[in-house]
Amino acid sequence: MIKKILFSFLFAFVISLPLPSLARENVDYWYIKDFKSEIVVNKDSSLDITEYITADCGSAQKHGIFRTLPTQKTMEDDKKISMPIDLVSITDFNQKRYNYSTTLDRYYGTITWKIGSENIFVTGENYYKIHYKVKNAILHQNENFDELYWNLSGNFWDIPIDNFSAKIFFPEGITRSNSDVFVYSGAFGESGNLLEASTRYTSDGLIEVFAPFTMERGEGVTVSVTFPDGIVEPYVPTFFEKYGKNFFFAIPLVVLIVCIFLWKKFGDDPSINPTVAPEFEIPEGLCPIDMGLVYTDGSLKNHFISSSIINLAVKGAIKIEKIEKKGVFSKADFKLIRDKQVELPASEEKLLFELLGSKSEVSISSLKNVFYSKIPSITKVSQDFLSEKKWLKKSSRVWQVAMIVIGSFVLFASFPSFSSYWQFGVSLILSALVFFIFSFLMKSRTIEGAHLHRRIKGFRLYMETAEKYRQKFNEKENIFEKFLPYAILFGITKLWIAKMKEIYGREYFDTYAPLWFVGTDFRSFNVDKIASEISTLSSNMATTISSSPSSSGSGGGGFSGGGGGGGGGGGW
Repeated sequence: MIKKILFSFLFAFVISLPLPSLARENVDYWYIKDFKSEIVVNKDSSLDITEYITADCGSAQKHGIFRTLPTQKTMEDDKKISMPIDLVSITDFNQKRYNYSTTLDRYYGTITWKIGSENIFVTGENYYKIHYKVKNAILHQNENFDELYWNLSGNFWDIPIDNFSAKIFFPEGITRSNSDVFVYSGAFGESGNLLEASTRYTSDGLIEVFAPFTMERGEGVTVSVTFPDGIVEPYVPTFFEKYGKNFFFAIPLVVLIVCIFLWKKFGDDPSINPTVAPEFEIPEGLCPIDMGLVYTDGSLKNHFISSSIINLAVKGAIKIEKIEKKGVFSKADFKLIRDKQVELPASEEKLLFELLGSKSEVSISSLKNVFYSKIPSITKVSQDFLSEKKWLKKSSRVWQVAMIVIGSFVLFASFPSFSSYWQFGVSLILSALVFFIFSFLMKSRTIEGAHLHRRIKGFRLYMETAEKYRQKFNEKENIFEKFLPYAILFGITKLWIAKMKEIYGREYFDTYAPLWFVGTDFRSFNVDKIASEISTLSSNMATTISSSPSSSGSGGGGFSGGGGGGGGGGGW
């Protein structure tokens, strides 16, 4: 018994020792030999963070490293939460200061410190101590607990990290008995602990984290610590942080006037006869994605994708199978199954490829937190097609890019001005904001596109008042299914089905069974249930395909790279 106790004590002592950092041999590139982070959680929801980074470039002649951090985090509802960062110092381990430059990217919400000098070369091991403070770091969204959901190392380093450890110091009142700790490690989005990172309370108020394996590019360690609310107070922004964006100065006002002039000249839609007449066919045979982009001047909405998925099914390219709920708290799922080879427009061909690739089927739920990254490429295919058809102006995209470039230049120019006259810096930032806003507005239809837009509005008018044109329906076949995707596009699904009931009669829907929807007994359907099923399917797809990973790591629901903090860096 005594031997077992001694062995257990010895084992615990050995694993508590830090592993030695073994240098790589004959290297001529940057890598991080050792990365230690100390995080102090303050009662005002801020963090004091000190990073000790031992970076080795071997025999190569390099200049230094750079460190990039996010200054905002995205919540589940896509709301951006600001996390202001104040740099305290950048030195070596002996407090000798380094030269560095700062780049603040307001558009992407990051701050980067480039450490080193252009005319000074370094070799071998170099030691960087980066001390900074992050405000608004604690989550207070849950009424039952508060949470530190923090990416400790960063998942966006472009050099490997051989050894990583962290210490997290909590204020009095947070202990091992009233807190829960979860750890996630691996590539960005990983919901498990692939790197086998360990966490332990070495004392009340102190958690140590250790990653036993080398973290390759794109890998990192994230922790979630939940604790009782009321111990850490919510972040209270300063007056300027809260209200500064509402101050208007002469420079932003002039910029606003200039941007309005440019928008009226290059970005506003041409004036045409606004009279809208019913359109009895799908204008130009456009698929829902392409029609939606014309309708919104080039902006893609989530339900454009779901309406085009229904359109793929109506055309016979796929079938949609409903997977019934398996439990009281589960949700119904849907499966997309490849069916026939049919001719498709470019945007729907791209959509089908991004959905299925070479697979024969895919569930809608499997697209969650994944498919959203495919949407920009689908949008580009549609925008290029509409520009080639001269329905959207290519020149408006040039002005969009110009506004972004000018805004970025103005934003960059605002940083040094804060050291001498902060009001001037604020006015430049506001001016940059005006440029960025107008970059989204600088999109325009051509005269042909404006006429097409009017026809699309006429098509919607026809669908909304279908009972007035019964004879038109009698001249066509399968008009209900053919136009159903466009009802989803316009957000009038239930209205469309109700109009169809008036025209075709209830008996039609008592025996209606779409060939592309399987897994449910439609023979027992009434028209109201059809409307409910289609609405459920459409909303399910729209919310799933646009979803991005969770913003909370509590209860094991987080992922590597989630929460605040993190970022990355590299060498130069």
